Amino acid sequence: MAFWTTDFLDNRRKQWMAAIYKFQYQVNGTWYDAKVNSKKISGNTITFIVSLPTTPNTAHTITGIRLYDVTGVVCAEQEVTVKRTASQGVLAKFEFPIYEKGDE
Repeated sequence: MAFWTTDFLDNRRKQWMAAIYKFQYQVNGTWYDAKVNSKKISGNTITFIVSLPTTPNTAHTITGIRLYDVTGVVCAEQEVTVKRTASQGVLAKFEFPIYEKGDE
């Protein structure tokens, strides 16, 4: 039996989704803003669809992703390796499951 109520966890997911404010990606040591295209909650998962514009306008490798919360603090960061051409866009899907252990 779960400790947390369904309503409590549903509200926490809404708060987490609202608290994630900005996504950025890194190229050659410089951070660029990405665009959040959509965000939603499905079941126990918060999903963001994010586009990474073709900036800089040359072939390059994306080496990092980070997220900011509404207070301006980096709340998550990860090294990545995504190579792309000058005209190739990137559309990324981020899924964050929030659930009580044992309910997955």
